[in-house]
Parts: sequence; C-alpha cells; structure tokens
Amino acid sequence: MKKILFAVAVVLGLASCSAPKNDNGAQTSENTILLIRNATLKLDYAGKTFLIDPMFSAKGEFISIIGVNKNPMVHLTMPVDTIMSGVEFVLATHSHIDHFDCPAAEAIGKGITLYVQPADSVFFLNEFGMKNTEVIAESKVIDGLTIYRTGGEHGKGKIKEKMGEVSGFVLKADGEPTVYVVGDCLWTDEIKANINKYQPDWVVINTGGAIIPALSPEFGTLIMNERDVVKMIEESPDKCRFIAVHMDAIDHCQTTRSILRNEADKEGISKEKLIIPADGETLKL
Repeated sequence: MKKILFAVAVVLGLASCSAPKNDNGAQTSENTILLIRNATLKLDYAGKTFLIDPMFSAKGEFISIIGVNKNPMVHLTMPVDTIMSGVEFVLATHSHIDHFDCPAAEAIGKGITLYVQPADSVFFLNEFGMKNTEVIAESKVIDGLTIYRTGGEHGKGKIKEKMGEVSGFVLKADGEPTVYVVGDCLWTDEIKANINKYQPDWVVINTGGAIIPALSPEFGTLIMNERDVVKMIEESPDKCRFIAVHMDAIDHCQTTRSILRNEADKEGISKEKLIIPADGETLKL
C-alpha cells in the first residue's frame, strides 16, 4: 500500500541508417533511447539492450495520488511484447510502482537479469518473487560496458523520508557517448558532482515536478520541476545534452511537456540542448 501511495510515477528509441563512427573513424555501436511512457526507457547502448524503470500497467489501473485521475493517465505506446523484444538487462532505479509494477515483473520473468540498488536488495524478491536480481553497490562491468550507480534525493524533509532511497545509473563504454540516467532526484550538489565526475554526453532527467499535496507546500517537489531543469542545464558543462521524461503520465506530476518547453524557450534553451520526447519516440544518441 505504501508503494502505491508514494509511487510517484520514456523510453527513447533511436534509429539510424548506418553505424556512427568515433573521432578515430572506428565504427561504434548504434545507440538509441526509446521513451515508452513516464520514466520507462529502452536503451540500446554499446551493443546491449537495457530496459529502465518498466511500468506496464494499463491506463487507469492504479489509484490517483492526488485525487484527480487514476494512474497511469495514458496508454502504453506499444505492446509489451514489442517493448521486451531484445531486452537483455533491466535497471530499476527504485521500487515505486510508477517505476516497476506487477505487469513488468511478469513480462521480465526469470531469465533476464534485474539490476537494483542496495536498498532494494530483497524487495523485488519478496514483492514479486524475482530471484534474478543483482545489486549494483557501486559499479558493474558487462563486456567492456560499465554501469555506475549514483545517488540522489527524492524530495526534501518529510518527503524524502517517505520516498526512501533512490538511484541513478551512468553507462560508459569506450568509443560511445556516456549516458547518465539521473532517476527520481532533485537538482542537488550531489547530482552536480556526478555530472562533473562522469562528464556525460547525455543526461536523462525525470522532470515531472511531482507533488504530495499535504507535504509539498512546506517541502517542495519530489523530483525536478521546470525551474530546476533550467538551473541544471545552466550549471552543467556545455557538452551535456538533456532528455526530459517522467511527464504527462502520473497525476501528481505538475510539470508537463508544454510547461517545460515554455520555460526552456523563455530562457533561450534550444530544442537541440533539451529534448522533450513524446511517448513512443526514439532518439539517436
């Protein structure tokens, strides 16, 4: 029940006609990110296919968080079988229902490795009976591809206490762009330090400006809103490009795509610097 009450709910798919080359002219992998819905992403990276924060519940299948609409508010953009095609690994940033649900557990089954944060070391086994989990405490190497786990704050004060621990993941491989999936985190010195440390080419940010009505007037949002995104972009290295997700799917997320784009336009942030994909849209990295 706690998971439902405080689960504050895309996958970007990138297509290319030919494999890109790095600065030395060597052929690199085709890297794409597909936004499925909310924070659910399918990432083809360095020859591997990852599913991130899968929420496969049908529209309106679980309760409203703020008493407005049942969640999710929108349908999946494609069949689950299509989403799961080719998936080799799953990354779960945390255990809230808008980032991992029963239909996702059923689709993943027992044969695909699910990487989780230490705080969720037993949750997925106890809640979903999933024995195929592996904890990433700091990092994990898969065939020359390294996944680094990062931390963050899923709100301040009492909200942070309610939300519990969350993680992000940085994916790095030789000759490939570095991708940082920030997760359900506020813009803090910790996230800024992660960006400065890993120097990502792409930063995927959960930007829904989610609220808990009883607590947010005092403690603020659970994740970044449009003003936080602008500040993050202004304070990050020029090399970084940003992909904004976690909008228009869960009813307590107050920052919509249109609100974020309006704020970015006002601050002179281009559509090339900040990409706001639609559900079902694939991006080429």
